[in-house]
Amino acid sequence: MKTFKEFPETSVCKMCGTNKNKECTLIPIDGTEEGNNCQATPVHTDCIKEGNIRYNKTSNIFYQIGVKE
Repeated sequence: MKTFKEFPETSVCKMCGTNKNKECTLIPIDGTEEGNNCQATPVHTDCIKEGNIRYNKTSNIFYQIGVKE
């Protein structure tokens, strides 16, 4: 997973609802694919590591629990 040292000033982490300037990664957005490119949203890497991501084997999807708004 590629990470970036700084979080974009104009974005908000979809997991914690803040834009704290910490390490982040980009998560692709469904339905935005155009060839080999797609849009993505930045998410703090520590938000991913905190355990609020789950994997559903039946549907083969990752999802978030405990959404903060």
